[in-house]
Amino acid sequence: MSLIRLFSFRFMLISLAISTVSSTIFSTAWAEDAERVSKYDYLPSDEVISIDVGEQKSEVLIRSWIGKKKLGAAIMFANTGMDADAAGLQAFLRRELTHTGWATISITPPNSVMTPNFATSPEEVAKAGEGKAIQKSSEPTQQFTEEDWQKIREKQELFVVTSMDQLDALGKPYPGKRILITTAQGAGLTISLLSKNKLPKPDILVVINPFMRQTGENQALPKLLAELDIPVLDIQSRDGHRASLDTVKMRRELSPHNSPYRYSQQLMSLNLNQETAWQTCLELIEGFAQRINKAYP
Repeated sequence: MSLIRLFSFRFMLISLAISTVSSTIFSTAWAEDAERVSKYDYLPSDEVISIDVGEQKSEVLIRSWIGKKKLGAAIMFANTGMDADAAGLQAFLRRELTHTGWATISITPPNSVMTPNFATSPEEVAKAGEGKAIQKSSEPTQQFTEEDWQKIREKQELFVVTSMDQLDALGKPYPGKRILITTAQGAGLTISLLSKNKLPKPDILVVINPFMRQTGENQALPKLLAELDIPVLDIQSRDGHRASLDTVKMRRELSPHNSPYRYSQQLMSLNLNQETAWQTCLELIEGFAQRINKAYP
């Protein structure tokens, strides 16, 4: 009897261990799924598309055009570290452009580098949409080495390229022209990638307060932008990042002169945290797109 009881006790312990492990695995998986779902649970389910970017999941938000106008699709790429429906200008344009004839396709940007330090692994930067600062308050501030920066930039670029490569299939229901609307560091990355021919050229490029965090990369942006053979609308608000304000004059001076269908810089006296500025941006984008559509139907 004692042997039988001992066997029963061991069997019970093994069963309990298996049950605990299974429960932990299930709970973790459920939590991850719940996090992905709850992030955009305020949106219609058919508006949120999950895609694979390397070994992680990312989201693309798609809104169909509303009304009789069907001009094409506006691909939206916000500042690094934000999500695909970031509150403010991104969310406003994503919804309002659909009333002007443009379906919107918004991708999740890679993480940004807030304050570089050696304790942060470059691999963490490639994780998208979390909107978290990488630097911990308890960690000393240190600069990345050039090699670290290169690894981070390569991972950010790979994330963007891999995401963009999947948009052809997602955008098939919306034939027509393509506008690529980018902001802040997202705009800087886009300019760099287009100059390297790593992204397909859109019919129209809109950059809003473009900049790169590294000084050398930022100073190179105006020349890269001027060399792009794409109609460009360059919007600068007065509250843009200092790095974007530092290059605003050079971006205008290096751009093709007397070429309104090639480059237009618009300086806003408003801050982008004001709703009136969002409406102004919408009108600037709509007006520039109409001008380009008439010139190149």
